[in-house]
Amino acid sequence: MLKGIFHRRRDQEQYLPTLPRQAFGGLMLAVFFTQACTALDIDLMSGLKGPFWWVLSKGALFGLAVALSLLATRNQKRFLSLAALAVALILVYVFGRIDSGLAQKIALSGPAQQDVLWRVVMDGTVSLLAMILGYALLFRSMLSQGIKHVRTRAELALAEQVQQALAPPLAVRSAGYEAQGRSVPSSQMGGDLLDAVDDPAGMAVYVADVAGHGIQAGVFMGMVKSSVRTALLRSGPLAGLLGDLNRVVFAVKTTPATYVTFACLRCGKNGKVEYSLAGSGPILHYRARSMTTTQLAMEQFPLGLFGNATFQSGVVEIEPGDILALLTDGLPETMDVNDEQFGFDRMGEIIARKPAAPLSEITESVFEAVRRYGLQTDDETLVLVRAASR
Repeated sequence: MLKGIFHRRRDQEQYLPTLPRQAFGGLMLAVFFTQACTALDIDLMSGLKGPFWWVLSKGALFGLAVALSLLATRNQKRFLSLAALAVALILVYVFGRIDSGLAQKIALSGPAQQDVLWRVVMDGTVSLLAMILGYALLFRSMLSQGIKHVRTRAELALAEQVQQALAPPLAVRSAGYEAQGRSVPSSQMGGDLLDAVDDPAGMAVYVADVAGHGIQAGVFMGMVKSSVRTALLRSGPLAGLLGDLNRVVFAVKTTPATYVTFACLRCGKNGKVEYSLAGSGPILHYRARSMTTTQLAMEQFPLGLFGNATFQSGVVEIEPGDILALLTDGLPETMDVNDEQFGFDRMGEIIARKPAAPLSEITESVFEAVRRYGLQTDDETLVLVRAASR
């Protein structure tokens, strides 16, 4: 129980600093006026013995002390918060001593005198209890919602960290090839992966799109990335690798609708590149000799959709200066105001404009063009692989 109280207190302290200044200012005013009523209620219960100006002064000072305690809590100054509450309690004691010196007697005559006094005391008592209960319920409700807000922020921050760890920017040179990649999630936790692995045959590069978003998808992405890395470290054709991955993904997925689209290259010696696609769009191939762009397409099921699915792979020969582009569907499927997709042809045209430029510059040009074309609605990932001079 004490542990739960401690955690709730910590969550409250984390929530108050997240409130905008205007919202927190309104909360402080609510606290001030609510607590200032205490003096009025006490005055009613005491039989209206103090001067009215003194009652108002007591209310203002007490409300200010409690409001300052809240401010200290927001600034995470626990000592100041306790000090402000101590001042409020001291004020209650001091006010009592001062009241005795300023006491005044109000004469009530007639047969209704006792009824009036009883009514004043009851009104004050009920008012005080209602004020205390209302303040407690207000604060409890506000903080309970605030704790949910803090936890949501924490989950989003964790999702963003997972995303950065699983899909960091890619910049690799190996085995006569250079690779540059970038992933832009549509939310804190996207579903796209990109990676490059040095394997016995040269260098393997892939992009993957895991169905779903959020922490659950992030955990699944981590399992997929580990499985792919392990598989790519083994020699053998990509068709067998995708078959093994498919069985793993099918076995560990948490829902029937979970699957992974996958596009992979295995860049070998002498410009021979093996490729395979699983539910993914085509790989773009820019040929430096002819200055043309073609598409390497392959219709196969995504990974994890069917446990007994089989896969194939193909081989393409590339020359120095050729560029291969792997991408997820978020880029070509971006819509303009007329609901027309950006498409693969525009992607190829951008790559063909400056094929000798640094891959980072070409990557940036693609993302800028897509962003000018339409709003982002899905994760966007692009990996460019260029053959260096032999």
